[in-house]
Amino acid sequence: MALSKKPIALFFAITLWGFCPPQARSDYLLGPRQLSEQGAAFDWEEARAKSVKIQVEHRDRSENGKRASMGSGFLISPDGYFITAYHVMMYCLENRREQANFSRPVNCSTEHPVIQYTAQNGDREFEIEVISYLSKRESTNGTVQTPDEIIKHRDFVLGRLKAAPGTRFRFWNLRHFNEGTIDLQRVAADFQLKPMMPPKKVFIAGYPAGKHFAIAHGFLNLTEDQRRGYFAADLQVYDPGYLKKHGISPDTKWGISVENHISGGAVLDASGTVIGLIVNGNANTAGILSIENVLETFFSREPKPGRQPAVLLSPTETLLYLKE
Repeated sequence: MALSKKPIALFFAITLWGFCPPQARSDYLLGPRQLSEQGAAFDWEEARAKSVKIQVEHRDRSENGKRASMGSGFLISPDGYFITAYHVMMYCLENRREQANFSRPVNCSTEHPVIQYTAQNGDREFEIEVISYLSKRESTNGTVQTPDEIIKHRDFVLGRLKAAPGTRFRFWNLRHFNEGTIDLQRVAADFQLKPMMPPKKVFIAGYPAGKHFAIAHGFLNLTEDQRRGYFAADLQVYDPGYLKKHGISPDTKWGISVENHISGGAVLDASGTVIGLIVNGNANTAGILSIENVLETFFSREPKPGRQPAVLLSPTETLLYLKE
């Protein structure tokens, strides 16, 4: 028998989710050497160059600015398109929370009367515009969520770094997937979590609270049939023999500890291909929405006159265009 007899329903005993202060457990790698030892085909500086730290500056009436980190994001094109979580950009979209938009930019430096967004990429800083987003109701249900709410919401946006003409960025590879992988007519459909077969080794890159750039690692071990998302849950759902067959130690520590402000960061496989983005979690478990979920929501494969392709899928070189 491949699976443990522990019922997956145990997972739903975790009823309240949200980023919280770290406990003794830590899944963060300490630097480039550990990243290589964990089997990553990409290096530390590459991951940092393809990531963004999203910040806000609050200006009071005296024009004094107070800066704070809001979250993380990751680049998916050479001209500065990036993905992050909706809740990271919520102040920019405050006046548009009832709307959905796919191709009209919102300038996050001027949209809010007192809060200005910027993004740090390496040693450079850029203003931000949000290109594609859904309504708040479709995107998130607050900061504390159940697994059910995480999967049924689409807590992501597409943004762009506002850079000088000709500026080019390093970006993560997006793997080809079949059109219609995500059923957009059933994005809030009920589901049952099931074990990933086999569990998938991943790396989460971003800017957690109190740290410079960091990379966490662990295994995704739960998913659902529509591929809307995944969980790295603190549950043992595999028999030891099954794990050994796939080269995984039966003593593997399940779940990934994540912290505030890594929201929106890239979830990557060992090759450096994007699996999804981190949107929620705690000291033991991480909730991830799939990259297919994002791309099916905001992009089309159908070219139209005057529309330029925004991103490229590999290795098929399939072009994706922003929806209108």
